Amino acid sequence: MTEDDARARLTSLDSSAHAAEWARQALALAEQLAVPATATRARGLLHSVEYLLLREPGPDLRARFHRAAYLAWSVSHAPDRDSSLRRAIHHALTAAGWIEAGALASEPAASAAETLASLLNGAAACTLRLAGPLHEEWHRAAGACRAAQAALAPHAPSPAAFAELRAAIGANLCAAEAVLNGAPHTPPETEIAARHAHAIQTARETGGAAGAIPELWRMLQWAWSLPEEPNPHLAAVHIELARTYASMGHVRESVPYIYCAISLATSAREPSEDWRRLLEQAHGVLESILGTLGHAHRAMELSASARGGFASAREAWQLGNQLLTASPHQALQAYEQALVLFPLWPAGLYSRGLARLLLNQPREAIEDFTASLSYLPNHPRTLLARSKAYTLAGDAGQAAADLELARSLDPTISAARPAGA
Repeated sequence: MTEDDARARLTSLDSSAHAAEWARQALALAEQLAVPATATRARGLLHSVEYLLLREPGPDLRARFHRAAYLAWSVSHAPDRDSSLRRAIHHALTAAGWIEAGALASEPAASAAETLASLLNGAAACTLRLAGPLHEEWHRAAGACRAAQAALAPHAPSPAAFAELRAAIGANLCAAEAVLNGAPHTPPETEIAARHAHAIQTARETGGAAGAIPELWRMLQWAWSLPEEPNPHLAAVHIELARTYASMGHVRESVPYIYCAISLATSAREPSEDWRRLLEQAHGVLESILGTLGHAHRAMELSASARGGFASAREAWQLGNQLLTASPHQALQAYEQALVLFPLWPAGLYSRGLARLLLNQPREAIEDFTASLSYLPNHPRTLLARSKAYTLAGDAGQAAADLELARSLDPTISAARPAGA
């Protein structure tokens, strides 16, 4: 049944005269809508029927309600993301409690166990996605994973039974126990990306395209901080920066961003459907930008020149690294080539700055280090190198400020270590 059909059926019912039936129909629709694209509508329906459903004596409706609420809140991108995730955790554990009490007694035992384990694992997964879970929340997450494993154990006679779910439970349990043993916690990349995407959308809604730019740059800086280069988040934010700058009338300024997006998307070590989709988006934005500039006929030419650009830039950069100490002049040429191939690269800018520093060009080095820091703010090695450049340029105040900040960010930088070492 489609959403429109279900809503038509709800409209035909008198919610006063047939409250219980109306609530059941609304719950069925909310369950259908409890997916990312329509979760907001699901939450609205659940709020409307909560009182009617939760006064029903049967545990099955209560379990269904809390499971739908868990699904709907777990994909919410409300401004207070942690509050939404904590709601999802509460509903997942409550639904699990009703299932343990026999809410799914009419279903096959293995199916009920799988649903129970999925809910318990979902509560743990939501805890991992919190920005700052409390200590007791980690204990609760680990306990939920162990309870999920226990629920599946009688129904998993072979290694293949519930293999994917069991693997997810094991991974979440390991993560929770690692934090309980003192390991640092960082939410998964997908969660952080979702938070950035929501912040960008909110800023766009309140401040237009210009309002979204600072949030886009925050996402860009985060994406560059990830160990994997290139990564899909980098390509996606370059595409969105190009699109946003072009919509503000800065069409020419948007070209380097879309060039770099294509370079990234065609340099992935393991191309996937996600990378192909990003490349398709980038080509669409490129055609729009060049059409505005009156150069639509050059789309294929520019795309071809960008293809694989990041991978080629990385090769030139690696050559520069090999030459840096023995021949800074040749290293500088290699870094220049890398930045021609991929101009908006913090590692390339930093390395070119090092070559210029060795060639006694402190002012040019400062420009490169500063440009690199615009992509990777507060990067200790870059601050340390810029401190040395400021020293050579005769600016002791700026040199001291950079050195102090570098030491505060990286305790391994000793007081005796010379700036730029």
